[in-house]
Amino acid sequence: MHNSMRDIAEHILEAMRAGRDMVLVTVADVEGSAPRHVGTQMLVSSDGLECGTIGGGKVEAHGISEARAMIEEAAGDRIFPQSTEIACSMGRLENLGLRLRGKRSLGMACGGDACLLYAFVSSADACWKQVAAEVLRCIDQRIPANLVLKCVDGDAPFAMQAALIDADGKCLAGGCLPNESDGAIGREEMPRPNAAEGCGSICRGVDCLDSDISSIAAATSAGRVADWFVMPVPVPVRAVVFGGGHVGQATVAALARVGFAVTLFDDRPEFANAENNPAASEVVLGDYGNIGASIKLDTCDYVLIMTSGHASDIAVLGQALAHPLAYVGMIGSRRKIATARECLRAQGVTDAALDAVHMPIGLDIKAETPEEIAVSIAAECILHRATADER
Repeated sequence: MHNSMRDIAEHILEAMRAGRDMVLVTVADVEGSAPRHVGTQMLVSSDGLECGTIGGGKVEAHGISEARAMIEEAAGDRIFPQSTEIACSMGRLENLGLRLRGKRSLGMACGGDACLLYAFVSSADACWKQVAAEVLRCIDQRIPANLVLKCVDGDAPFAMQAALIDADGKCLAGGCLPNESDGAIGREEMPRPNAAEGCGSICRGVDCLDSDISSIAAATSAGRVADWFVMPVPVPVRAVVFGGGHVGQATVAALARVGFAVTLFDDRPEFANAENNPAASEVVLGDYGNIGASIKLDTCDYVLIMTSGHASDIAVLGQALAHPLAYVGMIGSRRKIATARECLRAQGVTDAALDAVHMPIGLDIKAETPEEIAVSIAAECILHRATADER
C-alpha cells in the first residue's frame, strides 16, 4: 500500500503517453474474511496486470478478466454508445461472494464478501492525467490528500469521476469542479481542462463534491462516503539513517523497498554518497556533533542511529531526544547501550525518554550479517508504522 499508489500513478502517466487505456481496480468494501483489505488496488491493461495486487488467486484473476473486458468494450464504444456528453471515464461496482457456493460466488473458502470498483482510465482523459501527476506530487512533497472515486451501487456502468482533495477540502486535480452555477470549492485553484482534451463533462461537474467535501477531506482511512470511495494518499514516513556503513547501506535499501522515504546522514564524504545509495531519497554530509545544522527533524520522522563509533552514536541520540519523534532506534551491544544511558542520563535525559528508544534496534531474529540486521530493522519499523494508531 505504501508503494502501490505511486506505482499506479506512474504507470497511468506512462500508459497515457503511450496511448494505452487502463482500468484501476479497487477493493471498495469487504465483509468477513477476504484476501486483502479495503483500499487495495491494482492497475490492469489489455495485456493483463500492470502493477499492484488485490490479493492474487481467484479474486485477482476475476478482477483482471473483468477489467480487460471493460477495456475491450470501451474500444468498441459499447458501454455508452448513445452518449456524447459522458466523458471517456466510466466505472462499475461489482459484489463478489468469497464462498464455495452462493450467488456470485467465486468458489473460495474465505467465507467473506468483497466489492470491487472498476474505474476506466482512458489515455485521452486529461482529468486522470492531472490526478496521477498530483498524486505523485503529494507523495513526493508529503502533502496529505485523498483520492476520490465515484462509487455508485448497482450493476450498471456509470460515469466515473476521479479527484484529489487535500486536507482542507481544496480540489487539487480531477473531476471535482462544480457547474458554473455552483459557488463551490476548486474554481480558483485549478483551471478547467478543455473538453477537447478528452475529459468532457467529467471536469465540468457531472456531480459535485460539495455536499460531502467535509467528510471526504477528514477521511483518514479508505472507505465509502456517500456515493464516493475515498482513499488517503499514503504520505511516506521519512526515516533518517545516521551512518552509511555496511549496515546503514543495507538498511537504507531495505526501508526504501517497504515505502519509507529514506535520508542517509554521514560525516564522511565517501559514505555520504548518493551513487552508492541509490535507494536514498536524500543524502546529507554533515556533522554528528551538530546534526541540526544540516537537517531538521519533525514529529513524524523515524531516526535510526548506526554511525561509525560509540561516541558519535551517543552524540546523535542525545540530539535526537531533544525532539519529539515518531521512532528512535540505536544499534549496539548491551554494554554500549548501558554506556549511552549513563552518559545521557548525566546530561539530563530522563529514563522515560531513554526507555522509549529501541535499543538494540530491530526485531530479535538472531540477525548477524548487515543484510539480516537490515531486515530486522525494517521489520521493526514496519510494525511500528502499522501500529501507530494504537499508541
